Formats: sequence, C-alpha cells, structure tokens
Amino acid sequence: MKQLDAVPAIDAESIRLIFADILGGEIDDDSSFLAQGGDSFHAVLVVERIEELWEIEADFTAVLRSSPAELAEALRAARRPS
Repeated sequence: MKQLDAVPAIDAESIRLIFADILGGEIDDDSSFLAQGGDSFHAVLVVERIEELWEIEADFTAVLRSSPAELAEALRAARRPS
C-alpha cells in the first residue's frame, strides 16, 4: 500500500489512501465511505487524519457520505478563503 510521505495535495487519491489505511482494504473511487464498510468510529479516525495532515476542519457527516473525490472537493472548498 502506498503511504503518504509528505503533505500531499488534497485530491481523490490522497483521500482514497487515507480511507484504505484506516479501513484496511481496497477503496472504490465512486463509493461513499459508508458503502465501503466505514462506520462512525473509523470516520472519526479519518477526520483526525485530515485535520492533522492538512490543518483544516473536516466535516464528520461529509466523511461518512462522500466518495474520495467528493470529500477532496469539499475539503478544497473549505480551505479556500471566503
């Protein structure tokens, strides 16, 4: 499994790797975290990893409902200045 060495760009591949690391398996790019076997406990771990890695707040509900690409887009939007 490919590891995140440095602070990566916020993209679908980085989110997919985080999901895979936490869930321990292959991740489908088009399915939500819940559909791939994620649960609330593991979603908390994803939120913590995102906040540690990119120093931005991650929405717990968005993690549960989003595919890697959808979550990456939401995180990029949250990072943009208003």
